[in-house]
Amino acid sequence: MKNSVTIVTIALLVFLSLNIRAQSQQARIDSLVMKMRTAGREWNDYANPLIEIGEPAVPLLIKNATDASLSQWNRRILMTTLNNIHSEQWVKPALKILFDYNETPEMRNRVTGGLSGYDLSQVNEELWLLFNSVENQFHKSNLANLLVNSDTALAYKAFCELYQTQDGHIQRNALQNLVLLRPHESISWYLDAIQGEDWMTANLAMDSLIRSALFEAGSFMSLYNLPGVSEEVQWRVIFVLGQRSDSAYAAFFCEAMESKSWLVRTESAIALSKLNKETVLKQVSGLQNSSTTTVRNNARWVVLHLTDKY
Repeated sequence: MKNSVTIVTIALLVFLSLNIRAQSQQARIDSLVMKMRTAGREWNDYANPLIEIGEPAVPLLIKNATDASLSQWNRRILMTTLNNIHSEQWVKPALKILFDYNETPEMRNRVTGGLSGYDLSQVNEELWLLFNSVENQFHKSNLANLLVNSDTALAYKAFCELYQTQDGHIQRNALQNLVLLRPHESISWYLDAIQGEDWMTANLAMDSLIRSALFEAGSFMSLYNLPGVSEEVQWRVIFVLGQRSDSAYAAFFCEAMESKSWLVRTESAIALSKLNKETVLKQVSGLQNSSTTTVRNNARWVVLHLTDKY
């Protein structure tokens, strides 16, 4: 009997302790959210503790983020806080804001961060219509990212459009998603990208080609010899092949060492210096007596580098 009383007493104390803790946490949430309703630049001082609290703070944050009487600024910081918590509770109200044409474009774009990663297949057509109706490139990019978890065919179409019409981070992101959605097309996309003018996208393609297990050296080398191909594209071809460090490319590098482009000649010499000594020395021997001074000097540098290394 005494033991039973003790157990009940302990359970009651635990319950009361948890209840007090919950009340204390809720009071803290109420206070922090209230401050965010009027916060200025110091808003992170309130947002970070709410993000740390997580799910318990979500309902009150949603109530205030959807309060149209608040200023645009304060609604935005509340939405950003919800996006960072990334709660499933936020998905339905975020979708309502996203498809509400009475909301400002900035507000509608803001909620996309909280929707990423969730299955949105039930609103795939609405997302596609919205993608085609907005003009802001960043909003379009965010909507394309949402389509990945909504409808992969529509996502592919969206990223094709962004890749062809944008540059910089947006084109780079589009390329990443295109090859993610259709890996079997990756080499074609990468080859197209290294011929483009955007350096960020081209660099991504080069890095990917260096690591790719689907690499096709023949089709890649043929790009180098295409009529009218630029010096920069030829350099990219040499750089990628050089980083793959395959002695089978030695003859190709020797041919490239006779290019009129200083950039291509130099990169070819560097690529040869990384390959098997015996293979390279056989290929490069004739170039040491070239009538062109730069070719002759580069060839001799390659030989000296390889013989000094061993």
